[in-house]
Amino acid sequence: MIDFRYHVVSIVAVFLALALGLFIGSTSLRGTVASDLNRRTAAVKSENGVLNGQIGDLKGQLKDRNNFETALEPYAIGGALAGESVAVVSAPGVDSGTRNKVEDALALAGATLTADVQIQNSLLDPQQSSFIDSLVSKFTLPGVALSGSASQRGLTLLAHVLGTRPQARQPSSNAIGRVVSAFQAGNLIDASGNTTHPGALTVLLVPSPPTNPDPTVVNQQQTLLMSFASTLDKASVGTVLAGPDDAAGNGGLVDAARSDSTVSADVSTVAGTDNPTGVIATVLGLAEQARGQAGAYGGSGASSPVPSPPPS
Repeated sequence: MIDFRYHVVSIVAVFLALALGLFIGSTSLRGTVASDLNRRTAAVKSENGVLNGQIGDLKGQLKDRNNFETALEPYAIGGALAGESVAVVSAPGVDSGTRNKVEDALALAGATLTADVQIQNSLLDPQQSSFIDSLVSKFTLPGVALSGSASQRGLTLLAHVLGTRPQARQPSSNAIGRVVSAFQAGNLIDASGNTTHPGALTVLLVPSPPTNPDPTVVNQQQTLLMSFASTLDKASVGTVLAGPDDAAGNGGLVDAARSDSTVSADVSTVAGTDNPTGVIATVLGLAEQARGQAGAYGGSGASSPVPSPPPS
């Protein structure tokens, strides 16, 4: 039978062994362990230095490439949209810097900017359905049927005051002004500039994917915006949906549009509006839309970085 003395002896033996191990480790192994740690630390520092150097080189190459593309931009797009009118629409989350770069490029390409409209979150919010429904019900446009949810009807109405087609029956300037003013007053959109007119071509700018997405909200907003892009395309001669590089990745609106054959068949998509190539592709994509063609440019799922130039 194991008694208390046995337990005491066992515990003392364990502590003696531990103390002996610590003593041996702190004397005979100290130099070996320290040497190994120093060697590993030096190797990590060296590798880190190499990687930092590579990062610096890549940043420099990227800066040089962007500078080259910026310098090339006037030659790539100059006159590409001469005589064309373009309405620019921004989804919630698009930064003003991106919008300004695209609009500057449109001017460089010879286009006339007819509208600069920023959609507010409230227009996509199902909790605003009653308000949107009451506002939209006050307007009728010739040949335009409004259906679906309140947000869908609001976006359809907006698309038909921002886009125009040759020989199509157009709403009057007064009707367009009333719709835009009502949407602005209701905080559904924000419109820059003194007046808003429809454009023969339209651009829908979209943001990066949300960092902490609510799948239900994301899917609902993507469905609304993709439907809006298709409606813009039908209301105008053609539409380009454009966003930053990561918008072509998982959860991005460019990726979602490319995955939807109904949208991608007619609406061109561009990823990369956060760099000069994407801005150039957006302008050339509009020129391609004016010729009745559509494509996918930049980022994952693209056919090429930029559209092919038209035949001379």
